[in-house]
Amino acid sequence: MKNEDRDWQVYHILADDPDQDEETLSGKAGCTRDAVEASLSRLEGAFLVGKGPAGWRVLTIPETILCSQARYDTSAPFSVENGVIRIRKGQE
Repeated sequence: MKNEDRDWQVYHILADDPDQDEETLSGKAGCTRDAVEASLSRLEGAFLVGKGPAGWRVLTIPETILCSQARYDTSAPFSVENGVIRIRKGQE
């Protein structure tokens, strides 16, 4: 299966049933845990999913926009690190 197809599959599994771990996703997707972890890494890098205390979930549109702005807008007064919003140094 192509990476894009696997990512689509994992994304939709999470959209239907959020807060799942890698092992559960692997079983539902019918693939190895390594394949799921690689997919989650790509989806997280694209600001589509995030990991919370209960497991992986699809990010909301505002979360996606905020994360994108934090990464690409050098004038943004904040950053997002592991799901935590932080004031950038020199912005206090």
